Amino acid sequence: MPDDLAVLSQLKELDLTRTRLRAVPDVLVELPRLTRLELGGPWLRDMRVVSSLKELTVLICSELTDVELPNLEALEFLCVLELYGCALEEIPPWALRLKRLGALCLGFNRLRRVPPAIAALQDLQMLLLRGNPIEDLPVELGKLPNLTRLDVKDCPLSRIPPEIVGQGSDAVLAYLRDQARSRTRQWISKLLVVGQGGVGKTSLLRALRDETFNPNELTTHGIAVRPLQVPHPTEKGVAMDLSTWDFGGQQIYHATHQFFLTNRSIFLLVWNARHGHEQGRLYYWLDTIRARAPESPILLVATHVDERSADLPLRDIRQRYPQVVEQYAVSNKTSSGIEALFHAIAEHAANLPLMGESWPRTWLNAANAIRAIDKNHIIPQDLWATMKAHGVEEDRHKILATWLHELGDILFFQDNPELQDIVLLDPHWATEAISRVLESSDVIERRGIFTHAEMDRLWSRDIPQHLQDHLLRLMEQFDLSYRTLDNREVSIVVERLSHDAPPELQRQFDERLGQREVSMRFQVDATLPAGIPTWFIARTHRFTTRIHFRQGALFTDGPEDHLALVQAFPEGRCLHLTVRGPAPHGFFTLLRDGLEFTLKRFPGLRVERFIPCPGHDGLPCTHEFQFEQLQKALERKRMLIQCPVAFGGDIENPDVDIREMLFGLTASTLDEVMRKLDVMTAKQDEHLTHIRALTEIVQRDLLRSFQAMRGLEETHCPSLFVLRPDRGGAWKQRLLGQTVELHLVCEAPGEAHLTVESGRYKTRLSPKWLGRIAPYIEKVTSILKYTAPLIGAAAGFAPEQYQKMFANDIKLMQELVKKLPEIEGEEDDSLSLRDRHEDDRLERVDGATLRIVRSLLDDLDPRKAWGGLRKVLTPEGHYLWLCDKHAAAYRV
Repeated sequence: MPDDLAVLSQLKELDLTRTRLRAVPDVLVELPRLTRLELGGPWLRDMRVVSSLKELTVLICSELTDVELPNLEALEFLCVLELYGCALEEIPPWALRLKRLGALCLGFNRLRRVPPAIAALQDLQMLLLRGNPIEDLPVELGKLPNLTRLDVKDCPLSRIPPEIVGQGSDAVLAYLRDQARSRTRQWISKLLVVGQGGVGKTSLLRALRDETFNPNELTTHGIAVRPLQVPHPTEKGVAMDLSTWDFGGQQIYHATHQFFLTNRSIFLLVWNARHGHEQGRLYYWLDTIRARAPESPILLVATHVDERSADLPLRDIRQRYPQVVEQYAVSNKTSSGIEALFHAIAEHAANLPLMGESWPRTWLNAANAIRAIDKNHIIPQDLWATMKAHGVEEDRHKILATWLHELGDILFFQDNPELQDIVLLDPHWATEAISRVLESSDVIERRGIFTHAEMDRLWSRDIPQHLQDHLLRLMEQFDLSYRTLDNREVSIVVERLSHDAPPELQRQFDERLGQREVSMRFQVDATLPAGIPTWFIARTHRFTTRIHFRQGALFTDGPEDHLALVQAFPEGRCLHLTVRGPAPHGFFTLLRDGLEFTLKRFPGLRVERFIPCPGHDGLPCTHEFQFEQLQKALERKRMLIQCPVAFGGDIENPDVDIREMLFGLTASTLDEVMRKLDVMTAKQDEHLTHIRALTEIVQRDLLRSFQAMRGLEETHCPSLFVLRPDRGGAWKQRLLGQTVELHLVCEAPGEAHLTVESGRYKTRLSPKWLGRIAPYIEKVTSILKYTAPLIGAAAGFAPEQYQKMFANDIKLMQELVKKLPEIEGEEDDSLSLRDRHEDDRLERVDGATLRIVRSLLDDLDPRKAWGGLRKVLTPEGHYLWLCDKHAAAYRV
């Protein structure tokens, strides 16, 4: 540090993060106007001087892992404090006494709790806790009057309802605010009863309710839901209300049941001792429960022990499935063992993570009122009115509705335009109606074909037409069926497809032998759950060739002439996905995303992925490489890996190129993809199919990374746009203050294009946002430059007109990117605390940058019209903002 630094008496800001200072120098005390200081790096050992810098308003500290933080309580003017990645195990007590603190960032530390004393920070506007192992938050956070931004992404928060956490940080803050006003405990959960058909599940529940045994009990079709009340074993006078879900055991129902097998429940796995545990398929059911609800306790219950004693390898089962807590033997007929099971259920229900959780009182009152409505459905307006009548504020309505939906109290898909007009209050009623379709002899005989005529026959007797349409859309939402592309009055019920593969499936796929091929094997550690791959077949039906069966299907992307085969092999516990064609990487990546999205429905299912060896010297090879190992090798800059099969044979060079195997399949190869795109764009006609495929890969990855950084609550505005000088001019020498037109872009992968009738906004280039979104502009430009040559004609533009306009826009954007460094360091004194803080790397550049983009677009388009673009959740789990033409492709 220069000795004469003190001569800079007017210095206001100082960044020492790129130095290797071991101690903060004493000379800083001689800088009376210093208000902002940035420190960072593991080499810093002594920062005691900071406590004497009384004029500081902003202190940014990052990765100070080997220094003792001094008491900074004397910094009474401090407004912004960041302690990022500093290995803190608790919030420094002095930080909770900084009365003027408006922004506190403690991301990526080791914090396990936030103390209630944080309530003293009455001026706090932003609290960022991302990446800490925090399990609970104090209700006192809800009492901070100025707190508008809470970031708890990547915090476990196991003591806050996961249905709230899953909705994002804004929902968590709303939950805490209403809890702070008034709260009450709720003692409810679910008791899920599963097992093969005919083992006595319904009779068991009758015995637990002390009801008379019925030797002629009818078989359960679908799901039967009834209450069971049990006393809390330690809370005196408290009764726990368990909602019992009696699942029909027939094989056809297993795929529909998957949606209701959830954590925060107790499972009774019932088997018939008279028939034995093998016939009861215990291992199948244990695999199924572990895949869907890996954290829920399981009680094994043997019935009919009055006829034969229960014989079970319990020790082996408990070693393989730690969720199994005990085995119980009962007789539904004589009630033997029922009392012991009843008490065990009470004991384990009391120990469920959120049993007795505190609800905001207004939310609980509204929830109970909704549960008490004696109808099977209502319209959303009635739902909102009920919430309002019980004191739930309007901006909390959707949060509470989502919570009730996730709990299974209602079925309400708010983000699906075809389902958002009806709220189903009785999920059992809906599943019973769907079970009629699954059991229809007409659907079975026609191998899954479900016509409108059959729908009328099954449903018209007791279900009005508008609800019939809703139930059909609900089956599509659950991936149980899809409407055919050529006749919208015909649906395919995928759980009733033929068990046998059509002979033309393998024949047509083998006709593509010799073309480029990309393949992956998905190996699971347990029984393939019901719904795989049928759910995926339903989700991906827009690419159907109509050649499919229960375990697989053939897909095509149409004009690009690629063919894909997905096939499950239950006996081998695996799935294969292979795409063949001239440039298969794009179609493969899209289908793989859809398959991964389906597999995510099973959080307890462990999946390994394998890539086939590309072969050696033109000869095929049988070896498969583990996908994750290849990724790690590439991250460590290893470009080659040895094939063990080739090494043990006569192959001279057993090494294979990792980049070739992973090309386009992982973010680490994107630079390679873009280099290849740069070469190909020189010969567009020759390589157009390849360019389109690779552009789709790069664009999807870009948008996926944007969404991951900002979270679901911040995907409400488009991501792609171009900036052009107003009136078609050029960039001025001085950028700041220049008027520009921001023009939104439809995000269709490989077919991105400018909006036509609207979506154009005039604004001035300002340091308030331009410098901060520079990396974003650079990324967007790097992708869009490949898109313009691919579009034949965007809506409203002639092909030549469109290509010329878009190409000119990209050229101007590239020139802008080159000029952006010229504005670095310029300041805008009008920036608010929030604006300045977003630039303080609190979540590193990308996350903050995306929020600034969102804020900019919100200001430019307060009506949220977005040029006619609409947000679409694709079957592969991607959020895209699309024009009507491209959005229609997902409404099939």
